[in-house]
Amino acid sequence: MDDLGVGPRVKKLRIARGMTQQQLADGLGFSLGWVKSFEAGDRQSDPRFSLLRQLASVLEVPVQALVDEEPLEANSVDDVRAALLAPAPRTDPGALDVAAEASYGHLAFQAGRWRDVVARLPRLIDAARAGEASSGEPRALQQLADVCHLAAITLTKLGDTAGGWAAGDEAVLRAEGAGDAIEIALSAQSAIYAATAAARPEIGLDLTHRIVDGVGGELADRGEAGLSALGIVYLKGAYAAAAAGDAEAAAAMIEEGRRAAAELPLDSNYLLTNFNATNVLIYEASILGDLGEYDLAIQVATRIHPDAFAALSRERRIHHLVDTARSAQGAGRPDSALRLLLQAERDDPQNIRTWALSRTVILALLKGRQPTDGRGLHGLARRAGVAG
Repeated sequence: MDDLGVGPRVKKLRIARGMTQQQLADGLGFSLGWVKSFEAGDRQSDPRFSLLRQLASVLEVPVQALVDEEPLEANSVDDVRAALLAPAPRTDPGALDVAAEASYGHLAFQAGRWRDVVARLPRLIDAARAGEASSGEPRALQQLADVCHLAAITLTKLGDTAGGWAAGDEAVLRAEGAGDAIEIALSAQSAIYAATAAARPEIGLDLTHRIVDGVGGELADRGEAGLSALGIVYLKGAYAAAAAGDAEAAAAMIEEGRRAAAELPLDSNYLLTNFNATNVLIYEASILGDLGEYDLAIQVATRIHPDAFAALSRERRIHHLVDTARSAQGAGRPDSALRLLLQAERDDPQNIRTWALSRTVILALLKGRQPTDGRGLHGLARRAGVAG
């Protein structure tokens, strides 16, 4: 994840779970002052393992999420797809804590550590399937839905749109079986994203309307978590509408997302949705770029405050920088496009060099109007493996 110490990372995990400092203190049996000091990095930069286990238990994440160690396994997208398609678990997952591991997987995704997510997903899918098969309880169905949701967004991000769509469909099916409106919405947004990326935006739009009509009212009445789930459905629906060429529907859904975000803190990340007012602006800029409104997209991007941008997860920052670089290239501003791509590379070298969208923008710069810094562009292209 991001380069944080244990205390600041605990703070990030706590906020992501919608937990106050007082709630964390109560769960640990410590004082509020102790929690504030620890999160600020003023206490125990190398805490005892017993404390790490206690923190992980209260935050419902694996200990690894607190110490940020590298995974030992090395699975591929093919392994994830095989686990999804297998009729039964292929391995014995042992006593894997599905909820904690899935939570860590979402955090790793937001940090742009997609290889880490891929490394964990096959065993996590097996564990979730085993849990669902052994109990069939709503909680087990919810966990399987969440794991399939994680698989859907990861596979789609890495370019396996068919696999992402299949995972998203299963996520919705399992969530509807569990009957929880929030889990249904979270699963649906991953399916909308995957279907749209697989060039079937009409399916994404239909699913958006089904979720809003079916559970939108209940979500709006369920506080921050419900608003976050509903808001992210609207944003994914806007993405689908833009891909279908329906600018009016896309704008309407962005506006609905903006209304939901207005009820939440500016830097909120409830349920690890990344849904907040800043992310609404990021989607708006991205969607305007999808519609070919490049100058408008750049104008919207300038409305994002630098501090709000810095508070976003790495995945959101990189996505926005590359999207805005695409708009700058489309608007005939190659110098701005290259500057944004190089900024993204400094933030996350691995992903900017391997993500399909960034490579597409680099190639467009090579083939179109060249930036002033030709050496900088060709150096980036070489690092990304893109030939001019």
